[in-house]
Amino acid sequence: MRATVDGERLEESLKLMGEVGAAPTGGVNRLALNDADREARDLLVSWFRELGLEIKVDPIGNVFAVRRGSEDSQPVAMGSHIDTVRDAGIFDGALGVLGALEAVRALDEADVETVKPVAVAVFTNEEGARFQPDMMGSMVLTGELSAQDAYASRDYDGVTVGQELDRIGYRGGDSVTPSRYLELHVEQGPVLHSSGREIGVVEGVQGIAWWHGCYVGQANHAGTTPIGLRRDALLGASDLNVRLRALAVELGEATVATVGRLNPYPGVINVVPGRAEFTVDYRQYTPGLFSEGKRRVEALVEEVAGSHGLEWILTRSADAQPVRFDPAMVDLVESQAGALGLSCVRMPSGAGHDAQFLSHVCPTAMIFVPSVGGLSHCPEERTSFRDCVNGAKVLLECVQRLAGRGL
Repeated sequence: MRATVDGERLEESLKLMGEVGAAPTGGVNRLALNDADREARDLLVSWFRELGLEIKVDPIGNVFAVRRGSEDSQPVAMGSHIDTVRDAGIFDGALGVLGALEAVRALDEADVETVKPVAVAVFTNEEGARFQPDMMGSMVLTGELSAQDAYASRDYDGVTVGQELDRIGYRGGDSVTPSRYLELHVEQGPVLHSSGREIGVVEGVQGIAWWHGCYVGQANHAGTTPIGLRRDALLGASDLNVRLRALAVELGEATVATVGRLNPYPGVINVVPGRAEFTVDYRQYTPGLFSEGKRRVEALVEEVAGSHGLEWILTRSADAQPVRFDPAMVDLVESQAGALGLSCVRMPSGAGHDAQFLSHVCPTAMIFVPSVGGLSHCPEERTSFRDCVNGAKVLLECVQRLAGRGL
């Protein structure tokens, strides 16, 4: 019997997961290690246990649900994450996990025995919306970040990752290193939807650098302090934002730079802001431009501070280098999509994913499906369930070949 994806079951799983952490806005709030994240993890574990999978939880809370193979070896893993940004959609991350779950369900229903074990992987804190750095679970698994440094990361309320892992009961002691890794994901951009292509064959992931910064000037009366005598921290941060945009345009080659968070203090209508905390997100696919851009971002923060008479602090909180995925794995995704009659295109990923760190320890590839209008990280995020099923079909075909005989 041939293993076949059940589209209705996958759709139901996505909808059920989307109800966990649902917000009045229509979005989802499953920030890493909050109560909704725990509820979502518990729901997944219950589904894994129904299939008789072996549950393994590692020290950073990554969950692996392992289906046995005929040989005792490291598993071929499929997965992604279930944590979200604030007010997210239901597909980002969850499709990769639930598509992997559906693949395992399909293998069971068809009574398919694989040579290598097959695992569903659920990584901790991929988004980095509550704790930094992002992709924390995959960074710890691959040795890019120590567990102790991860445990010490604090959210804006001062709560640590270690405290929350213990509170929700997901600090484990197991260790799993996949032999291969596949990640199904919504594109989160407009390329597939606008071109009418059904599958994105992801060749790699662009580099991502994050900084947390602060400009310090002098808070003062908005009515009595002349413009020329002000040390306005918010003005400095605003100038930085504009100049970062200009830098991205100058560097070209699809470079992007974003000030995503800006907090002025004291935040009063009639007071010149004396302090402004900000974040910077810089991304580039070409290694040379990625390095040059990071250097110029840091130089620009200092230059703007000087021009506005401000003191400054800047700390880099994430630095994920550009990645090129294993060519044979990429070829496999493309060939299986073609065999299923699906139109596809090779492309890089503009967003960061756990796959970029898994690629450091095993052959890795990603499968993209279209995001309607290119929207993601918002309640309006949409991917047709037909496209979700297409992605899961490609995932199932690839994992059977990898677990059956390898590459």
